[in-house]
Amino acid sequence: MRSARLGQPGAMRVEDRPLPVPGQNDVLVRVEAAGICGSDRHMFRGEYPTALPVTLGHEFCGIVEAAGSAVSQVRAGERITADPNIGCGYCPACRAGRVNLCERLQAIGVTRDGGFAEYVVIPEAQAIALPADLDPLHGAFSEPLACCLHGLDVAAIRPGDSVAVLGGGVIGLLMVQLARLAGAA
Repeated sequence: MRSARLGQPGAMRVEDRPLPVPGQNDVLVRVEAAGICGSDRHMFRGEYPTALPVTLGHEFCGIVEAAGSAVSQVRAGERITADPNIGCGYCPACRAGRVNLCERLQAIGVTRDGGFAEYVVIPEAQAIALPADLDPLHGAFSEPLACCLHGLDVAAIRPGDSVAVLGGGVIGLLMVQLARLAGAA
């Protein structure tokens, strides 16, 4: 399969790699669409810690092609997206619901291979089912949209509030739309 791999800061290339094999709790996903995040740019420049070499891509959507023997909630043929942050589930941060601060955090497309490939293996627990008729491009937007919705919840925007959004990238543009929908002036 083809995979866009970051070998070192500033050096990405498309490589032919073996098809990944799912473990007992994993699913093999045929990637339909992947988004390029600002974090990917920072990883490319060496400004964000990442495993090397690694296949980037934490914003993606695809079809489950195969599942490990212990997988019970996800089925072959389903369209999914992924929560890229894989917490241990046991450390104080995980127990407090702060998986992003996990002491043993792994991240799809950061510390383990991600969606800039024809196929990716992810833990079943990270797979999020999407409607079968959802455009895969919209499915790839699920992760940045989830980040924005969390930001909207934290900001607690109320109708009539004034809001300033700094930055006009995907996250900024999504935040402008969501702030308006929340009633910002």
